[in-house]
Amino acid sequence: MQYDLVHIAAGDLLRAEVAAGSENGRQAREYMEKGQLVPNEIVVMMVKERLLQPDSQEKGWLLDGYPRSLSQANALKGFGFEPDLFILLEVSEEILVERVVGRRLDPVTGKIYHLKYSPPETEEIASRLTQRFDDTEEKINGNVCKEDVFVQIDVVLTKLLEQRKEASESVAA
Repeated sequence: MQYDLVHIAAGDLLRAEVAAGSENGRQAREYMEKGQLVPNEIVVMMVKERLLQPDSQEKGWLLDGYPRSLSQANALKGFGFEPDLFILLEVSEEILVERVVGRRLDPVTGKIYHLKYSPPETEEIASRLTQRFDDTEEKINGNVCKEDVFVQIDVVLTKLLEQRKEASESVAA
């Protein structure tokens, strides 16, 4: 990295902790396997522990995509971590959707790819890539009657449950 800061991305940190089998990683895995968000308390502890490591203390750090909420920012502040600078990237919704729906995960290596911006190196890798259930463009139009809103929600939830079932069956196989 050009500035020799320690790059800390919460998603990468979560995956590393799960792979290492740490206590935080074991707790996070339980939520991730159910397709749920990992609670703030667990993520905050992971980030805190990473910020306390010697390289972060000596070089300084860059938090990538974190904190994502005021409660996360307040928790870090409570632990004595205050960034010198916040950089908020303004990106159009159209570009964000394109980035999200093109994102893929290699379940073997944990590496993240993007079909357009960072495609897999080989067909073998491409064939095993998966898409996270929440990396879709699903939107609910709330400007219609409540019955129509429910129909839209029902379609999305049914699709999600089917994807989770398929994922759990492929893991069990």
